[in-house]
Amino acid sequence: MKKSLKTIVPWLVAVLIFVYLFSIYPPQKIWESLKYVKLTVFIPFAIGYFLFIYFIDILSMSRVLKRFGFEVGIKELIPARAVTYLMMVLNYAAGQAGFAYYLKRTHRIPLWEAFSIFFFITVIDLCWVITLAFIGSFFQNYQLAGVEVKNFVWIVAGAALFLMTLNILFWQGPLYKKLENKNWRLLKWVRSKDIFRIFKEATLRDYLKLAVLRLPIHISLIISMYIVLRTFDVFIPFIQILGNIPLVILIGTIPITPGGLGTTNAVMVELLNPYISGPLFERTILSPAEVLFTASLLWMFSNYLLKTVLGAFCLRRVSKELFNPLPK
Repeated sequence: MKKSLKTIVPWLVAVLIFVYLFSIYPPQKIWESLKYVKLTVFIPFAIGYFLFIYFIDILSMSRVLKRFGFEVGIKELIPARAVTYLMMVLNYAAGQAGFAYYLKRTHRIPLWEAFSIFFFITVIDLCWVITLAFIGSFFQNYQLAGVEVKNFVWIVAGAALFLMTLNILFWQGPLYKKLENKNWRLLKWVRSKDIFRIFKEATLRDYLKLAVLRLPIHISLIISMYIVLRTFDVFIPFIQILGNIPLVILIGTIPITPGGLGTTNAVMVELLNPYISGPLFERTILSPAEVLFTASLLWMFSNYLLKTVLGAFCLRRVSKELFNPLPK
């Protein structure tokens, strides 16, 4: 029951958010907005963007695996990662678990060590999201539903910096050695677990190298929305995109809905609505909020569609059994 609720509740919340959003932005307005998108620009850009993110993800994954003693070539990761993308469309955790099982079956990488690598990459990604949101907070005042949220961003950024510093000091020795003298069994237990193996071995240089490898993904996430909106013949100053999109992504990481479905759409409209302009509004009776909501839906749908298509195609080249849980 508990396991089912963990899966169902986030999707239920996402559905309720979309019901609310569609009550504000009627489907006929969404359809009307879609008529103005330049598909000859949008489609090639969406495909190019997706493939770029896909390649950087695989490259960084391969480098991290190699750094910690597991030789898994990029060519081999291409179909495997695509299949996990397909699984992630429905459940992010299931996709990561499937990838771990694949690495276990093909390269005998222990499950918990594979999860440790994924966890390590996730921490770096989350740090980038928080850092970019913090940088963006200096370009404007954030307001959601009339509530100032800049202080929230600064608190999160400060907490992240503190925890990351604590994390490095703990795993690299100085802090742990001081605490070890107190004979805390919990600390010894934590350091003995495979799920934390990568953190125990990673140096500051490893953190920085992975951060550099993952940076193009996060920069692309910001730039992409600027270009997507241009395909609708509307414009938002890039400085506002730079300042607001990281906050949208940050809020989307809160596990309220799967992959930020609904929450990111609502927050994006709320934050960017005051800054949008363009010839489209002179020719139609569409509102800025309706166009923003439509653009966010189309961009979300295109990414999910590409993940599904590529994943389904690659699944034909990789045995399904490689992603299944190991027999007990």
